[in-house]
Amino acid sequence: MFPAPLTAVLIATLAAPDPGRFSDRTSLWQRSERNVLWGFRNMYQPHVVYQPGADYPLRMWFFGWASEDCNPGYPGCDAIYAGRAQDLDHWEVWAGEDRWDATMTPRLWVPVVAAQDKPWDQWHNGDPSVVLHDGVYQMVYSSTGFDLDGIQDGAPGDTDGDVLCIMGATSPDGIHWTRSERPILIYEHELGNPGNRGNQGAVDFGWYHRPSLLWDGDRWRLWFDYWAGVEREGTGMGLAECRGDFLNPDAWHVVRAGPDPLIRHWPNPDVVQVGSRYYSYADPYVYGNHPWAGRQIAEAVSDDGLTWRELGFIKPDSDTPADHVPEAFAMEEGGQTSMVLFYACQTGGEPYDYRYSRLRYMKRPLTGQPD
Repeated sequence: MFPAPLTAVLIATLAAPDPGRFSDRTSLWQRSERNVLWGFRNMYQPHVVYQPGADYPLRMWFFGWASEDCNPGYPGCDAIYAGRAQDLDHWEVWAGEDRWDATMTPRLWVPVVAAQDKPWDQWHNGDPSVVLHDGVYQMVYSSTGFDLDGIQDGAPGDTDGDVLCIMGATSPDGIHWTRSERPILIYEHELGNPGNRGNQGAVDFGWYHRPSLLWDGDRWRLWFDYWAGVEREGTGMGLAECRGDFLNPDAWHVVRAGPDPLIRHWPNPDVVQVGSRYYSYADPYVYGNHPWAGRQIAEAVSDDGLTWRELGFIKPDSDTPADHVPEAFAMEEGGQTSMVLFYACQTGGEPYDYRYSRLRYMKRPLTGQPD
C-alpha cells in the first residue's frame, strides 16, 4: 500500500475531468516564491488562523512527515504539527515542552496530533482546519484507520480495506487537543465493508476527508471532499453542518454529498468567508496528462456556500511542477482586504518525486477587485 499522503492524492486523480472549464487567473496573484517553511521530508496543507493584536497573530497547523517518511517514533504515519509567526515570512514550529524551532530543523518538531489505536484512526491524521471560536480552537481533520479487521488495506488477511473519516478536536492553546470519541463525519457503509479493499473507493459514495471548517453565525459548516463516483469525475465537494455540540457526532448532519456534489472534481477543498461571499480553493486536474503536474490550484466563489461558480486556476511557481493543497484566509492591510493563499510545492524531477518540499504563500487584493 502507498503511504497515506500518496494514497490520498491518488484518490483525487482517479478520474480525469474536462480541463477546459478553467481559465488562467495567474496574473491576479502577487507572490515572491519565498519559502516560509522548508527542510522537511514531506509536509503540506498549511492552515492559518489570523488573530490581529495577538503576540503571534498568525498560527498555523500543517501535516505530513517531518524528517523521515511516516514519522518514526510516533504512532501511525501522518501527523499534524503547529507553527506560529509575527508576520507572514518568519515562522517557528512547535518542538515540545514550550520550545519552538525557528531554524527549520524538522527532527526537532513534535506533532500536536498523531494517530490513535482505533479502527478509524490508526494511520493518517492530517488536513487540519482550525477556527478560533469563543476563545477555543476548534479543529477538524482527516483520519484513516484499518477498519474493523484492524489490518491495513492490501496486507495479508485484510477483509475490509481502510476507512476514511473526519474527526473533531478542541484546544485552549492550539497545542494540547481533546478529540471527539468517534468521527464527527463518516460514511457508515464503509465500516467493515469488503468493497473498500484495494483502494478502489467506497461501494457507492464515501471516503469523507479533507475538511474545511467555518463558524457561520449560528452553526458550524464543514466542506469536505469525498468519492462521488467515476461518472461524476471522482472526488467532489460536500457540505455538513452542526448546530449543537461540536465534538458530538450525533449533532452533525450531511447537507450535500452522494450523487450530487457541490462541485465536481474538487479535491482538497478550502472555504473562506469574506463578508457575504464564500471563496473555495482546491487542486483539481487542470491541464496536460501528468497525474500530478496536471493538477493545480483553482478558485471558485459562492453567495451561500451551496451554489458555486468556478473562476479559474493559478499556474505553479517557476521552480516547481505543481502547487497543491491550498489554504486561504483574508487579511486587512492598509485599509485593503487581501486573500492570502498558502500552498505546498511539489518536488518533481525525474523520476517524479510526489513529496512537498516547501510551503509558500501568495496574495490577491479583494477590495475593489472583481471576482
